[in-house]
Amino acid sequence: MKSSFASRAAVLLAVCLAGVTDVQPAHAGDATRGAACLAAADLGCARSASTGLGSGSREGRFLADLAFHEQRFDDALRLLKASAGATPDAETQSTLDLYKATVEATAGFVRETRGDVSVLYLPGTDEVLLDDTFTTLQAAHDRLGPRLGKAPPGGVRVEIYPTAQRFIEASGIPAANVETTGVVALSKWSRLLVTSPRALARGYAWKDTIAHEYTHYIVSYNTADRAPVWLQEGIARSHEVLWRSDAFEDLPAYQQSMLATALARNTLVPLERMHPSMAFLPSADMAALAFAQVATMIQYLEHVAGPGATQRVLVEVKGGTDALQAVGDVGAAGHSDAFVEGWKGWLRGLKLVSRALAAMPTVIGEADDVATDPLLAGRQDLAGFVRLGDLLLAASRPEAALVEFKKAVPDEEPASPTLAVRLARAYRALHRDPEASTVLQQTIADYPEYATSRKELGALLVSEGKSSAAIVQYLASADINPFDPAVQEALATLYIAAGNAEQAERRRRYERILRLGGSSLPQGSSH
Repeated sequence: MKSSFASRAAVLLAVCLAGVTDVQPAHAGDATRGAACLAAADLGCARSASTGLGSGSREGRFLADLAFHEQRFDDALRLLKASAGATPDAETQSTLDLYKATVEATAGFVRETRGDVSVLYLPGTDEVLLDDTFTTLQAAHDRLGPRLGKAPPGGVRVEIYPTAQRFIEASGIPAANVETTGVVALSKWSRLLVTSPRALARGYAWKDTIAHEYTHYIVSYNTADRAPVWLQEGIARSHEVLWRSDAFEDLPAYQQSMLATALARNTLVPLERMHPSMAFLPSADMAALAFAQVATMIQYLEHVAGPGATQRVLVEVKGGTDALQAVGDVGAAGHSDAFVEGWKGWLRGLKLVSRALAAMPTVIGEADDVATDPLLAGRQDLAGFVRLGDLLLAASRPEAALVEFKKAVPDEEPASPTLAVRLARAYRALHRDPEASTVLQQTIADYPEYATSRKELGALLVSEGKSSAAIVQYLASADINPFDPAVQEALATLYIAAGNAEQAERRRRYERILRLGGSSLPQGSSH
């Protein structure tokens, strides 16, 4: 989720951008130019401008902001206090509050750096995220930077917040917006702020999310932060999988369903409603629809204009062209209206999923399966059947449980993911494994970001002797919720059987971290 800079930075950008947009080195000791560099997401330029600065209030403010961008939060707070004096104005006080909140939110964090990636995190169970964080971001740095222009110089800086509250304090995003629209990560201040998947009741697709946020940083750098929210989100949402894939991927089924419905009813979200952030849209469904719209616009752009089309749009936007006009220039011979109509026609030809599906809710903290289910959370009548079925299944009465579970399948849509897992368990208890497999595969197609159904299918595949396919499902489960020691143990066992000692030890190490609450600090870490 990309957030725009403060008004002060925007003013500086408008005044001073002429020399920055060409990515020219800043003059040494120039605080005004350095501030404009920060506003244009050019950290290298800002560092150059910081050389030899004096000690005036303007210089101190810039040096404080630079320290904040560089994750030197204590320095940032100290420098800003010194430059603000005894009676800071309202804007400066707001920034002081943010810097202080960030210092508190990152208390106890340590740093680890590998290659171009530097991670701040809290030692403990979040250590299981480190390997994949480095792998994901290094791949994003290497693959997405060249695709969209240039990777921002100076590498990638990311913070992993162990709780949603710490993320909220450091990001400044209100808690209500986090819960309403599912914003759990942010690209801002030349840094990536990411909520640990353990902070959410069912985890989330966190690796693609951090690639998404890094894509925002790349777009900001290559446009001098001139790309509007809809273009930023469209590029980030469509490109977030390209760190691990060579091609765009289909939208999740529930987003396809929303898009198909909105097209038919002419209820698409206007681009201007997405400003200043998707985080401020009024509902999770509207946010999901908005993301689906802008992601498919970028996919259509490259469909009609070929590889490199997105980069050409960014070049135009950096030069001052309106974003929609730039898309029309590249994708429809200069006609933005024709581009939009062409995109809608292309969507109608895609055979989008049209069955009713609900968006997965964002649930912070611990919660039971019903509270995290996209359907049952709002349908207590159906949830009652599930709870009764659970009691019957626990009492070794799977046939009676199956009767109750089937009562919870709504007439207008397929079984929710929580219910699908329960149906599969009942089928397996009745030795009806093919039916269990069918229901699990269908719910994974409908709701791919539900870790438990992946875990359940993995166990079924193990029982069928399909070890390679089981590894795929257990890995998918771990990619959503890496904090389940049973999943890590299953992967270790499967890797041992496959003769992959390196991966087996890695998963054993994760299991130990989870069961013990962390390990010693990684070699080379520092406070």
